[in-house]
Amino acid sequence: MSRLRHFLESLGYRVEMSGLALNLGPTRDLIERLDARLVTLAERDGLICVIGQSLGGVLARNLARHRPEAVRSVVTLCTPVYFPVTTPLEPFARLLSPLHDPAWVAQRHTIAAPLGVPVTAIYSETDGIVDWRQCLLDGTPDQKNFRVDGVHSVMGSNPDAQRAIAYALAEH
Repeated sequence: MSRLRHFLESLGYRVEMSGLALNLGPTRDLIERLDARLVTLAERDGLICVIGQSLGGVLARNLARHRPEAVRSVVTLCTPVYFPVTTPLEPFARLLSPLHDPAWVAQRHTIAAPLGVPVTAIYSETDGIVDWRQCLLDGTPDQKNFRVDGVHSVMGSNPDAQRAIAYALAEH
């Protein structure tokens, strides 16, 4: 995501990273830390555009759902919204699942529901990790899907994805 950060900064955006070195999924501690970070940023800067890749996009959607007063828009990259996710990383996800907050897991069926803020979902049919069909939103005016070509792990460095993100940020 550092290349995406540099790209957005070159366009004049102020970028704040989540501070996560490793995303083990929706643990209670992680959800609370992200929520506190969002509140702090929104109090300082006003409405925030939240960008997340893969599971980070699921967490970004969660922030917008629970703090719509703090979020201007959400952009997701290769983020599944329908669970369970079809992925070759399923065994790894299963190993981490005992760490996940039970309250979050119980609401996972609502992840795809509209958020009340604009969302741009960037997906790739050549993702390789997440089935692209699980990333598609319903296409209402506030939920847009944007297709790019590229693999999951470097989506933030993908020039087409970067252009789509820039467009989404400029639009909202």
